[in-house]
Amino acid sequence: MRFVRPGGMVGLSSLIETWTMEDRPLGVRLPPDHVAGYMKRMDVFDVLGDKAVYDRDITRLEVGARHADASLSELRTVQTEEQVQAVTLEFHRLLSKENLAKAEVQRCCKVLSEFLENAVVHAQSLCGAYTAVQTYRSGGKRICVAVSDAGVGIPATLKHHPAAVGRGILTDGDLIRLAAVDEVSSVSDDRGGGFGSALRQVGKGNGVLTAWSGEGWVGFTGYSGARVEEADRFCGTCVEAEFRLG
Repeated sequence: MRFVRPGGMVGLSSLIETWTMEDRPLGVRLPPDHVAGYMKRMDVFDVLGDKAVYDRDITRLEVGARHADASLSELRTVQTEEQVQAVTLEFHRLLSKENLAKAEVQRCCKVLSEFLENAVVHAQSLCGAYTAVQTYRSGGKRICVAVSDAGVGIPATLKHHPAAVGRGILTDGDLIRLAAVDEVSSVSDDRGGGFGSALRQVGKGNGVLTAWSGEGWVGFTGYSGARVEEADRFCGTCVEAEFRLG
């Protein structure tokens, strides 16, 4: 995950949650001011509260102004299904203002809702989920949504799935890639639609998604498949999806 993005912010917050379960509060050495200012603008310091102490004063950090309608651009925690629904509805409202077909809006919202529900209901994450949404206008308008949790992680969730066992899948990266397959789910309801299908159907297939869980990191694009890499262990799951809006 690139740090100065929503995925980096939510992932960092989940890592701090994990570390502070053993040692509270956690001492944090702040990055350069332009990064620390981004953290402040996204309310990272407010959300983490006294879970972390910093090596310098954060009250004097300069932050840029938020967009007037950036109601989901700040870091927020989601711990209940009601909060999942509230965030998804707000995301739907923001997307409905863009030049997207109704089906594309629904697909984007399904991605966010499924990631949040996985974190809140199934991931066994004590902190629930961290999420943030940002819209970028440089280089073509696009929207980026990120969700992270400090739970069991995708590999642990799917390693006993019949599709994984039948294919002899062993690596964390390949288990994450399996999660992109349509209709793969660890639960027996109507979830598990496959975020691969959302990448293909939104913004003419220009969606990009990265997922980091366990020791696997996978980058997905709408049509060209997945790039699987090994990574330092992430205790939980961090996903970031970006869709072009025009």
